[in-house]
Amino acid sequence: METLTLKARFSELLYRVVEEQTSKLGITTRALADNLGPNYRSLMYWLEGERKFPAELLPRLCAALGDYRLLDELETEVGRVSYHVPEIGCLPNAEDVRAIQQLVKEVGGALESLSRTLEDGIVEAHELDETLPELDDVIRECARLKHWLRSRHQHDFPNGQPRRRSVV
Repeated sequence: METLTLKARFSELLYRVVEEQTSKLGITTRALADNLGPNYRSLMYWLEGERKFPAELLPRLCAALGDYRLLDELETEVGRVSYHVPEIGCLPNAEDVRAIQQLVKEVGGALESLSRTLEDGIVEAHELDETLPELDDVIRECARLKHWLRSRHQHDFPNGQPRRRSVV
């Protein structure tokens, strides 16, 4: 069985994603090219694998199609996992603080599950099925918390200075 190179896998995935998503979104490849900026002929060369797809267009292509498999493929190639940055509409209240405390408990539970999985030195399929989703949930929530902390800091320190609190 022949193993495809990263270039070949990416080229095949690019074609498949664009074909599937333009059909799903009800847009033409020409309209996609107009949306992204390059001319239609260039896009077709890229889709047919005749020329390399420019890296600077990849994030815009993924966002326009609402599909991030192309970025995921590249992340996987370098051993990384990416998550969408969550949108946080408002700053936390007491309920949000309780949610953060719950996250800390979930982290403990996921680590306990990981510990049980590794306890006998063998990772069995059912252990993998149980542990991986728990770890993925924790990683996702940690990314959300990281983003929230940055937003909170920007709110508390606009322009790098502490926000003035009104004295009553």
